[in-house]
Amino acid sequence: MIRFINCIKKRDDISIENFRNYWQSQEFEDLLHRVIDITKAQHFTKNLTLDVEANVMIQAERGGGEPFDGIIEYWWDKGSELMDLYATDEAKKVRKEMMDYQHQFIDLAASSAFFTESQ
Repeated sequence: MIRFINCIKKRDDISIENFRNYWQSQEFEDLLHRVIDITKAQHFTKNLTLDVEANVMIQAERGGGEPFDGIIEYWWDKGSELMDLYATDEAKKVRKEMMDYQHQFIDLAASSAFFTESQ
C-alpha cells in the first residue's frame, strides 16, 4: 500500500475558524476528489486536529511542538503507475489549482508532504 500523507499547518494570519471554512468548503472538496479521479486513489481521508486537552498533554509529555492543523491522505495499492498519472497535463492543472487554493489558508513551508509504504 502506498500512501501520500500531507500534514498541514494553517497560515499564522488565518484564524482557526477561517481555516476550517476553507478546509470544509465545497471548492476544496471538489479539488481533492479531482485528485482522487486523476490518480485513481483507492482510499482518501481528510482529518482536522481536535482542539482538546489530550493534545496539550501529549505535547507536554513529549516536549513536542504544536500539532498539525489537518492531515490529508491518499492510498494506492501500487505506486507503479502513480508518477505517470501525476505527470499528465490534467494532473498538472489540478495541482496548480490546488496550490492556488491552498495558498489562501495553508502555510506550505510549515506543512509536510511525503509518500510512505506499508508492508
